[in-house]
Amino acid sequence: MSGKTNINITEIFTAKAGKGMKGFDRCFHGTIRREVDDNDNPVVFGKIDVNDCEIYATAKDQWELGDKLDELVIMILDHDLHETNCVTAINPRFKFDVNRINMN
Repeated sequence: MSGKTNINITEIFTAKAGKGMKGFDRCFHGTIRREVDDNDNPVVFGKIDVNDCEIYATAKDQWELGDKLDELVIMILDHDLHETNCVTAINPRFKFDVNRINMN
């Protein structure tokens, strides 16, 4: 085989509403994409559908991405994150900025 092929690999990723082994009763799946930034550092992008919302996060690796997405799932399900038009939430490890446009 010579030349390039048009194969795209998609990774399935999950996020859950709980730390450690908790939260698997509220588990959601989506996709991740791996790239490299301008300084040749790995970057992972994640998108997961949670009920009627989509959450996005980026991180340096899949483990950090998983922590961020798990935290966002908790914030949506337990703290009504998407019911607020604009919010900044600070976690000891991460800062989340959310802007939501109300279409009503």
